[in-house]
Amino acid sequence: MASVDRGSAAAVALVALALAGPSNAQTATPPLAAPLTAQASRVVSFDIPAQPLGQALTAFGRQAGVQIAVDSAAVAGRSSAAVAGSMTPEQALRQLLAGTGLTFQFTSPNAVTVAGVTTAPGALQLDPVRVQASAPPPQAEIGNLPPAFPGGQVARGGKVGLLGNRDYMDTPFSETVYTEQFIKSQQARTLTDVVASDPTVRSGFPDGNSFDDRMMIRGVTVTNPNYGLGGLFGIVPAEADMTGIERVEVFRGPTAFLNGALPGAVGGTINLVPKRATSEPITRAVAMYQSSTQFGGSIDFGRRFGPDDSVGLRLNGTYTNGDTAINNQAAERLALTAGFDFRGENTRIDADIGFLRRDVDAFQGGIFLSAGVQLPPAPNAANSSYQPWERLQGNDLYGAMRFEHDIVDGLTGFLKAGAKRSNLTTVFVNQNIVNWNGNTTVLSSGQYLQNTEALSLEAGARAVFNTGPVKHEAALVGDYLKTQNWSFTNPLTVTNNANIYRPIALPYPSFFGFRQNAPMTSDSVFTSLGLVDALSFAQDRVQIIGGARLQRLQTANYNIVTGLPSSGNDQTVVSPSASIVVRPWKELSFYGNYIQALQQGPIAGAGLVNAGQQFPPFVSTQFELGAKLDLGNFGATLSAFQIQIPSSFVDTSTNSLVTDGLQRNQGLEFTMFGEPIDGLKLLGGFTLLNATLLNTQNGTANGNKAVGTAPFQLALTADWDTPFAKGLGVMGRVVHVGQVYLNTANTQSAPAWTRFDAGLRYAIERSAKLPPVTVRANVINLFDDNYWIATSGWVLQNTPRTFYVSLTVDF
Repeated sequence: MASVDRGSAAAVALVALALAGPSNAQTATPPLAAPLTAQASRVVSFDIPAQPLGQALTAFGRQAGVQIAVDSAAVAGRSSAAVAGSMTPEQALRQLLAGTGLTFQFTSPNAVTVAGVTTAPGALQLDPVRVQASAPPPQAEIGNLPPAFPGGQVARGGKVGLLGNRDYMDTPFSETVYTEQFIKSQQARTLTDVVASDPTVRSGFPDGNSFDDRMMIRGVTVTNPNYGLGGLFGIVPAEADMTGIERVEVFRGPTAFLNGALPGAVGGTINLVPKRATSEPITRAVAMYQSSTQFGGSIDFGRRFGPDDSVGLRLNGTYTNGDTAINNQAAERLALTAGFDFRGENTRIDADIGFLRRDVDAFQGGIFLSAGVQLPPAPNAANSSYQPWERLQGNDLYGAMRFEHDIVDGLTGFLKAGAKRSNLTTVFVNQNIVNWNGNTTVLSSGQYLQNTEALSLEAGARAVFNTGPVKHEAALVGDYLKTQNWSFTNPLTVTNNANIYRPIALPYPSFFGFRQNAPMTSDSVFTSLGLVDALSFAQDRVQIIGGARLQRLQTANYNIVTGLPSSGNDQTVVSPSASIVVRPWKELSFYGNYIQALQQGPIAGAGLVNAGQQFPPFVSTQFELGAKLDLGNFGATLSAFQIQIPSSFVDTSTNSLVTDGLQRNQGLEFTMFGEPIDGLKLLGGFTLLNATLLNTQNGTANGNKAVGTAPFQLALTADWDTPFAKGLGVMGRVVHVGQVYLNTANTQSAPAWTRFDAGLRYAIERSAKLPPVTVRANVINLFDDNYWIATSGWVLQNTPRTFYVSLTVDF
């Protein structure tokens, strides 16, 4: 089944009617009625690549700001010509339909009908259906997702902060948007599973059974408070489950100018796009298995109601439980989401609510390394050195609502609001390796309690207008994010002289007399006001984007005994940004950007002596130059960047987070995607990174490599629809990470590692009215290698060979 833009109200119908065959009619477009000439003759900037005609008409309606009515049987199986440049909607539609034998007619100032003059014998006849019930204007976000790139694994673009949704060729930043098709093909259950194929991202934890989804992007750690849900940041659960998620947008580089003041989005941000009801009903069930004995399933239900199907409801749920591939580890997970949307003539509304519950026995935290000791070889990944009674229990309740209204032609106002409440309890033992033989002592242990509440608001307006030959895409956006953290560690007295290769099980400890409620440890309020204008001229071959954001960061730390503020910061700064896109040819664009942003200092994580402490804000800067390629069925981005931030790391001698000096990250990234050969989909690339320490105390670490950064990383995924067996697909992936230093002196390191993954899928055809039944089987760590994962001063055991099997049935 072809993958098309979910905003199409007729997309699924077009695919289902592909057997109807093309029309044999010749184009015979009647002249426009006089009252409609003004609408059809206005000049609009179009950029519609050659693609299936149904998708092309969706893009035309979105970019022209008109509704489309189409005879589904007439467009089924047809492809469009490419349309690019400034022209009238009539001219664009003539180019789009050239050679298809179809006709069009404007029936009102904001509506056009596309139909065939004649129909092939035996073709199924249906009443015309709307490609989109009410096409949003170009400046809108809701219902305006960019279409999928050929191959269906990534989209042509995504949300670029206050600039809204943009095509990747017109974006002066590096971004990859992973689609629902890709998420399903990887059997991705958490965000960690999705970004395993991203060559610019490294996960801080090997799987979804740990504290959070911390990532390292461009050599900087990024955590869940910097992830967005539908463009609202700070409200994503402590671990992002893929239940109810349609797309994952990975944005690289500092984003405070684009997304507002965030806790720590210097390396980049990740935005999760919730699922929406499609034009065709969805009733889907998935049976799931994961080694060793973990079973579960998921449901996906979607319906549209009301006049023109203007109201949509999408419900998703996932439950899994059982033993994982790691000895002594068991995990239970329940994820529920509900998405609502309304599409009116000039008003659009989205709303989401979600719940996530996690319970992990023998969960894996970090392993520390004593000073002067070299890291021994990684133990067997399936043999956990963690205690069976180490446990993680978490639940998250979160939600968001977005409202858009088209005030006048070319001007849209919007409001967004979201909130989150998270509770986390862990029982942990921080192991400390004391010699090359793998002997360990206990560095610290305890029961950690954490509660988080966040409120995120955004309001603003976007406008598209022309001043002479110059096109403007302007936005004024205000953001507010309030986050409160409560945390406390009940210390445990645990002594254990053990070994990572020969773990010793300890008796279950007593929690008698432990504190049950955590005191407030930190409170922050981030506010900002951003203004941007994207100027396009020379037929959109040149774009200059400039703007500034006024940011204010207010933070406070609290004494856990008295409950009174112990320290705090209140800092305001104006952060400028300038970028440019030059597109000399349709297939190639060059870009550059400069971003300056005020960022919150790092927060000490769970298990550290100073857990919950917020460090003072700092100003980060980025310079980036790059080039992008679009060959129709293959795309790529090459970017060179430099980011400068304060250096922070975990000091293993004190088991605390500290800051010392500056960290300058210089890198080169290459990403590629598409379907260069029919049936063969490629995705991946590499990152070269030189992360250097500067201005350290007494200059002792100047010139050394930053802790947790890798000089080289690579990820390449190939997905092949075999021509010799219809419905059979084969997937392979290789991931490589270079050596990582564990201390600022660069005397301790984790060695490089390489992992291979594989997968098979088979689609069993059913009747023409029902999608196929799909069986998927994936294996992570095919050769069951053992290696250390490191993105900070501590290490973790990797995931052992793990099998995933699923059966998907649509009703």
